[in-house]
Amino acid sequence: MSSTTQSAPSWQHGKVAGWIVSVDHKRIGALYLGWACVFFVIGAILTVLMRLQMTRPNASILGDSTYKGVLTMHGTLLVFFVLVPLVIGLATYLVPLMIGSSRIAMPGLAAAALWLFAFAGIAVVLSAFASGGSSKDGWTGYPPGTLTQEGNGVRLWLMGLFLLALSVAASAVNLAATIRSLRAEAMDWDKTPLFAWSVYVWSVVTIVLAPLAAIGLGLILLERRFNGSFDFFLTSDQSVKPWLVWLFGQSFAYAALVPVVGILAEIVAVFAGRAIASARTLAQAVVGIGGLTLILVLYHAYAGGIGRKPSIVLLLLAVIATIPSVVALVLLKKTLWQARGEIRWTAPMLFAGGAIVLFAIGLLSALALALFGNNRDWRGTAFGVAHAHYLIWGTALLTLLAGLTYWWPKVFGRLLGTRLTAWSAWLLFIGFNCTFFVQFLLGDKGQPARASSFAEHGSISAYNMISTIGAAVTTLGVLAFLLAVARAHSGKRAGNDPWLGDTLEWYTTSPPPPHNFDSMPAITSARPLADLRRTLQERNAL
Repeated sequence: MSSTTQSAPSWQHGKVAGWIVSVDHKRIGALYLGWACVFFVIGAILTVLMRLQMTRPNASILGDSTYKGVLTMHGTLLVFFVLVPLVIGLATYLVPLMIGSSRIAMPGLAAAALWLFAFAGIAVVLSAFASGGSSKDGWTGYPPGTLTQEGNGVRLWLMGLFLLALSVAASAVNLAATIRSLRAEAMDWDKTPLFAWSVYVWSVVTIVLAPLAAIGLGLILLERRFNGSFDFFLTSDQSVKPWLVWLFGQSFAYAALVPVVGILAEIVAVFAGRAIASARTLAQAVVGIGGLTLILVLYHAYAGGIGRKPSIVLLLLAVIATIPSVVALVLLKKTLWQARGEIRWTAPMLFAGGAIVLFAIGLLSALALALFGNNRDWRGTAFGVAHAHYLIWGTALLTLLAGLTYWWPKVFGRLLGTRLTAWSAWLLFIGFNCTFFVQFLLGDKGQPARASSFAEHGSISAYNMISTIGAAVTTLGVLAFLLAVARAHSGKRAGNDPWLGDTLEWYTTSPPPPHNFDSMPAITSARPLADLRRTLQERNAL
């Protein structure tokens, strides 16, 4: 009895085609990171244009309509096509390695989701050049703006987001299946790394919410196609479509905080040289953050004008929803406090430390907005802009850059430049606070959230100038990181474990082989490599 082995056509092994058709989770994860970088550069350019418009009173660099289009595209790209794919890319690459698997559960689905995401991003960017331009009604995309704006641009923008919802749902199903069914035999849930835990929670939340968002986007597209005759769900304030689309915008942003907390936990544990304080409680907090996302979404929907104004019950629920985040923050800070004097302040830890500070400010502003927002007239002002950027974008950006710096040697086999990445961490932290802390003050003075200009006024003019200077410093931080990436091909080669990591991905080579592992250490906890080093030290001491 004989058997034959079918090999892939030679063109599939080419330098470009080999990546395009690959179903290796590591290549797919790296491609997600590459696409996210492309969209980040576009979003950063739009950010500079926005701040130039808001530098001087009554500036005319961008008209009001153009400014709103740039603002919407800026938010769309940075949340949906930078934050979300960075999370998915890191998870796709690292989760199988962390749980001791040789592959992702459904490789073909992972590849399909990647290219669906790429087409979605291209469609959204091209919508700016179609008739009427892209949506000008905010990155959440809820009606009536997305129904009434004329032109094909908003239709293309909606189609891009619809494809994105399908892509993210597919990735979530794949990652959940991988974590649930492909963990190493000795790895039960108590021994699962916190990042893998957080990705699993994110996946479950996304599996619930992404299909609802896709339905909402699809209904809007159908209603636009049939000129309002497709309205059996009503088009009044009682319509279900705004709720479904709001789930898309808000849920994707807040749910992405779940794996962000997981990344922080992994990095803090490694560079503090100890397990996270009350790691099981932190895992439960991660579950709570994901599970209470829906409450935050409903609260922000009411606060944003969909439905009635927030009731006292909803305000209390919003406060309760912050408790798991506060618990996670306290446990991270407790771990750092216990390790004071022993912390290795490498570039990943500098990014992570900055992210923890921004996370704390974001949570404090969330409580202030929930409790005093109505009395102080902060809703709909720049105060909300500052809060959202601190809690979501600032925390996520510094955390994801910490993760990229930390796992870069595992992905590419070389370390990023130490000096450039450290400078980047400091510049981004200082620049971000200069840019957005004054937005709290601008909001207190009544500057609207989506204002395209402002009148001559002493303190308002000064605050906007400070914000623009902060944006310039932030840009320098981004350029420093991009320069470190550009120089990485000639950087110092990394060994298997340059950081003395705790989890299984550091046991294999850098980069890992196609099958991920040649051998596997004993899995005795969620930190098997830390356990292995301790065992070897004890043996050597005998």
